[in-house]
Amino acid sequence: MNQISIGYLTWKKQHILSKTLQSHQQNGLFDIIPPENRSVFIQEYSDKDIDLVNKYHINILKDKRNIGILDAFIQLVENCKTKYFIFSENDFLLMKDGFEIQQTLNDVISILDNDKYGMVKLSNSKKPGFLYVKGGAEWLKGDQSKYQYKAESLSWIPNPKEFYKDIKTVIYNYEWFIFDKEDQRWSNHIYACNTEYLQKVIVPLLKHSRDNNPKLDRRYQGLEDTLMFPENIPNQNDMIKELISLHNQRHIYSGGGNFFHNRR
Repeated sequence: MNQISIGYLTWKKQHILSKTLQSHQQNGLFDIIPPENRSVFIQEYSDKDIDLVNKYHINILKDKRNIGILDAFIQLVENCKTKYFIFSENDFLLMKDGFEIQQTLNDVISILDNDKYGMVKLSNSKKPGFLYVKGGAEWLKGDQSKYQYKAESLSWIPNPKEFYKDIKTVIYNYEWFIFDKEDQRWSNHIYACNTEYLQKVIVPLLKHSRDNNPKLDRRYQGLEDTLMFPENIPNQNDMIKELISLHNQRHIYSGGGNFFHNRR
């Protein structure tokens, strides 16, 4: 499958990255994505990082500094030469638990071919691993129609189709729930998008936000803040306004992924 690339972002966590890459190899991802379509950006790199990544035949982008998630992400996306791109931080294990990665990626292609601005979340919807948000008994009793992390909520809602009355799905090899931008904030958790969307819409928005907002947190939260709240991007010209309009057409899909956030 030469249409999909994966780009990893890592920094100073060889033991976690090692487990991640081992799981991706053992559970079939590297049988599908060839070496030329694998890349990693290593922040604050060391010889140990280089040796580890070379074992898995991954192309290396690197910096001795921690340049932050935003700028590293931009380089990974700009480096992509395939139609589809998967973004993965260093701590997402690939499981083998009822889902086959080949079937999942076939679904990704089908979804993205029918949704130019789609974002396919690849975490396991029921066993996603570490989440920054979590519901509970009291949460389930409330009206969550305006909740903005609905994809994450699939992991604790017993029956999403009953809980979210108007939820839409699409079925290929697996069933995927579909969320509008109002229902799901942007997250760096492992996902796939059309490369054209990332290169022609997302990257220009990020660069403009970075270059026009000296207070932007380029190291950690700035990427997500920009893409969650694009209306707050400063000094908007007509081109940026048009890109924001395109970005706001996005849909988010979750359901047939099988990655686990192994945050340690």
